[in-house]
Amino acid sequence: MLDVLGVERVHTAVGCSMGGMTALAFSMRYPDRVERLVSVSSAARAAPFAIALRSLQREMVRRDPAWEEGRYNSVGPVSGMKKARQLGMISYRSAEEWLTRFGRERVSAERRSNDAFCIDFEVESYLQAHAEKFTGDFDPNCYLYLSRAMDLFDAADYGGSVVTGVARTDLSKALVIGVTTDILFPVFQQEELADALSSAGCDVKFEVLPSLLGHDSFLVDMDRFRPVIGEGFSTQ
Repeated sequence: MLDVLGVERVHTAVGCSMGGMTALAFSMRYPDRVERLVSVSSAARAAPFAIALRSLQREMVRRDPAWEEGRYNSVGPVSGMKKARQLGMISYRSAEEWLTRFGRERVSAERRSNDAFCIDFEVESYLQAHAEKFTGDFDPNCYLYLSRAMDLFDAADYGGSVVTGVARTDLSKALVIGVTTDILFPVFQQEELADALSSAGCDVKFEVLPSLLGHDSFLVDMDRFRPVIGEGFSTQ
């Protein structure tokens, strides 16, 4: 795309979550084409906890009889996708947020069924609502491959370790941002990336933001991110 547009070198490669992995990978594979990097709630490689969660999500989709080994019809594995989305939402947010947002609030009587295991708490209703919205937004096979790609990405594959892999870049500056309550891409992973970039001679700014909104903070707590990212772009 850059070749078609006639762009020889980009000012900044920016990415959040898997997008941060993509921006880092591009910076390592094409070091002469990237000047700076902004990595938000991402990492140089997936941690075992995140791999375990995504493995279970994929299993939920693949165990749905409607998946049919990936040769499903237009409807597809709806039940499996809903379960995967619910587990995903649990990993995207934080326990602290849900304690203040939902507490132990119960759903109204008219929203309950006679099933002893029906939705009884507002947090359960929240998960169900997100599962319903997710259905149809993602092709199941696309979801599986994107999920697996996050597990497989490892900067160490480019040189034997994260440090040597990241050293392939030719970045002048980098901004690495993490969130205290992110359990999917914990702060120690952003610190690992920032340290590796610094070892490669890059001028790195590492920011840890105290948002309660977990991994999804960059989507819903933008007022906390804007000043940091804005300052990062304004710095010459």
